[in-house]
Amino acid sequence: MREKKSTAPAQEGRAAALAAFDRSEDAAELAELAFPGGPPREPTRADDDTVLGEMRFVRGDVVLEVWLHGRGRLRSVTGLVQGDFDHALLETRRPDRSCDAVASVGEDGRFALRDLARGPLSLALRRSGRAPLVTEWFTL
Repeated sequence: MREKKSTAPAQEGRAAALAAFDRSEDAAELAELAFPGGPPREPTRADDDTVLGEMRFVRGDVVLEVWLHGRGRLRSVTGLVQGDFDHALLETRRPDRSCDAVASVGEDGRFALRDLARGPLSLALRRSGRAPLVTEWFTL
């Protein structure tokens, strides 16, 4: 008997393709990738997490410094938001339009999104009185 191959990667790819045509965030501004960070030259450890990479997204005067961490199968995203805002939330966006984590951005601009599954991800910065700011898609 032949084993059936998993269709999970194909389904994830399909979901990512559909997300590219999602119109629900049309009013959002795009924060573009200014610093594509692959893995650091030498693995870095912080609180038993391995830093897998870092990225910088920029839109106008807003800068999102993002660090990707791995711990076993789970991932986390930490970072710093620089710019003019009173109150802000950062949430994850997935190709299937789900949100699996929301974090409040601290007064110092720091945030942490923990216990995330691997896969395609985009971040949405929601500031009071402003259009959402979304990052380009990346793989966690």
